Amino acid sequence: MVKYQSRLELIKPITQPMADLLSDFYLEDQWPEVVVPVPLHEKRLRKRGYDQALLLAKALKKQLPDVITLESHLLKRVKHSSPQQNLDAKNRQKNIKQAFALQKDLQYRHIALVDDVVTTGATVSEITKLLKKAGAERVDIWSIARTPENQ
Repeated sequence: MVKYQSRLELIKPITQPMADLLSDFYLEDQWPEVVVPVPLHEKRLRKRGYDQALLLAKALKKQLPDVITLESHLLKRVKHSSPQQNLDAKNRQKNIKQAFALQKDLQYRHIALVDDVVTTGATVSEITKLLKKAGAERVDIWSIARTPENQ
């Protein structure tokens, strides 16, 4: 609904329960250092008018401890790919290969990667590989929804 029907007013009500769950999950000294949204390609951003992962990350950041930084310009989507929703798992992997790049040196070891929906995990897997190659020790995936594996 948020992504395709522009129901941006739903962001806070969606993220509040998630923030509550995260607060129960992490011990005080185990929070990620940074929250990083999965970026949209510039063409898709212009067409849609907003970046749903960035909006989710901003809303979560407001509801979580101050020790966490929001880094919205760490990653860039450098490859304009087909929408993942219409592809099977194999083609999703292929479609997203080398679609992201770091825009600056990585200064964080524990990162929370925010995406709206994780289906096959191809996007978050590709970004996690990039972040780990750059020196991240741990990448947690924060997502509002996880679709069933047969999707």
